[in-house]
Amino acid sequence: MEIRDYEYILIPNILEKYKCSMSGECCQSKWRIDIDEQSYLETKKNLENQKEDINTYMEKHESGSYVSKFSNGYCKFITEDKKCRVHKDFGWECLSDTCKIYPRNLKLTSRGMEIGMGFSCRSSAKLLLSKEKFYIKKIKKEDYFFMKPRSVSFIIPENNLKKEIASRYYELEQMAIDILNLDEKLDIKLKYLEKIISELYTVNIEEYDFKKNVENFKELALNLSDNSENLEDEIVKIILEKQKRSKSVGLYYINLLRIIRLNKNLELDKKILGSDSFTLTSEELKELKEVWNKEYDRILQNYFLCLIFNKEMYYNAEYFMMKATMLTIFLKFRILLNIKYLGRELTEEELIYTIKSHDEDLAHDSEFFSEFYKTKCEEKVNISDLIKKLLTLIS
Repeated sequence: MEIRDYEYILIPNILEKYKCSMSGECCQSKWRIDIDEQSYLETKKNLENQKEDINTYMEKHESGSYVSKFSNGYCKFITEDKKCRVHKDFGWECLSDTCKIYPRNLKLTSRGMEIGMGFSCRSSAKLLLSKEKFYIKKIKKEDYFFMKPRSVSFIIPENNLKKEIASRYYELEQMAIDILNLDEKLDIKLKYLEKIISELYTVNIEEYDFKKNVENFKELALNLSDNSENLEDEIVKIILEKQKRSKSVGLYYINLLRIIRLNKNLELDKKILGSDSFTLTSEELKELKEVWNKEYDRILQNYFLCLIFNKEMYYNAEYFMMKATMLTIFLKFRILLNIKYLGRELTEEELIYTIKSHDEDLAHDSEFFSEFYKTKCEEKVNISDLIKKLLTLIS
């Protein structure tokens, strides 16, 4: 959709200081780089003026879009010093929207242009280490450098049916942010938020008091049950489901778990490394959780808050809670595995790389989560119970 006029930009305060480090990592071949038609045609024209063929650099994908070709792991437009040739030689305006925006995600809403982020970029992943209290910052668009993309998705229309949860989306979003900003353990806050969201489907949304939920937190949150039964089985199932779509991601977790089981006994270790089976015992999970550094809870909280701001809760609040919970617990799981493997706390750089790699492997695969949710619904699995079980890993 073409961009409407807007006056304000809204961005989480912890993301406002984002600055590209120009490392060239995002131009590597872990994902497809889509090129919009206008950028393709402008680049083609510029290359022809220099007697070059655009087919050397781009190709048409089966979906109909244009994509960059890769050489040595990098987009072919990347120069030896890891700079973008399109940007350098043909100008910023010639860049595709994908390249202008990444790692940001833009949503034009009824209250202004909103800028969230993905964290498969080291520079954005570092922002999750912030210890500032999370809030949404509203600024005039002329006070913020803007990428000027040609189009952007539009959500939060003003004509929602009054009986739909989405009709009061902004209040729901602010309530979730207020709850996570409270001084309480993260798992308690997330369990409380899940309880509220599961109840929203049974209430009169027109009369619902979102602010009261924040006020009642201390009274209601501490009575939440702890459903930790067979959590290790649930983690294994998710890893194996992910492996069906992305073998390398599943193998990462499996191999790391195998490695941390090694005990320097050649015969026993050969069996562990050679085994095709994959299990995770409750004892192993308990041992993993014991190496957790509570200071990392802030990273998980910032991550979850940024997922809230990305607006997926607008479309389906239950699906959002399932996906955000899975992403957050697997970020913790990945950090735990790395700490256990190294036998020490992670350095800041190692922590940033862990966040980046996690988001790169999981958050970019929306189809996996939608298929997972659809399958669970078809199997008549109670999504609320599944979320509660997974949240026990956060505790």
